Amino acid sequence: MRSLLIAFALPVMVLGSLGPARGNQWANCLYNNRSVDCRRTFLCPGAPCGVFRLEWKDGASDVFTRFKDGVARNVGFYKDTRGGEWMLRGFAGSFGLRNPANGNSIVYGMTLSECKQSMLDDFCSK
Repeated sequence: MRSLLIAFALPVMVLGSLGPARGNQWANCLYNNRSVDCRRTFLCPGAPCGVFRLEWKDGASDVFTRFKDGVARNVGFYKDTRGGEWMLRGFAGSFGLRNPANGNSIVYGMTLSECKQSMLDDFCSK
């Protein structure tokens, strides 16, 4: 019985570790409340990783690099490749990015209706 339990648990643990962090799967995303699928790929060999690429299904992409921690664990400040600065706030596997200089916002991993009902609603309320 024990060997059966181990044989079942091992594949579940391995498959479970392949969750949302994989960069090759498209996710529901918003750019200024416009729905466009995107995917995130971490650009570090290990965790924690403060550099990621956000690629949009329409072909655009950008790299975000963490330059400062926020006051909470789920908040950080990032620069994009054009020098724009963004505040990132994570929530339940999703995250929102806001550029205070131009008002642009990005929400990764949610539809507009999901965003409006979440703790990221201030990223999709304009």
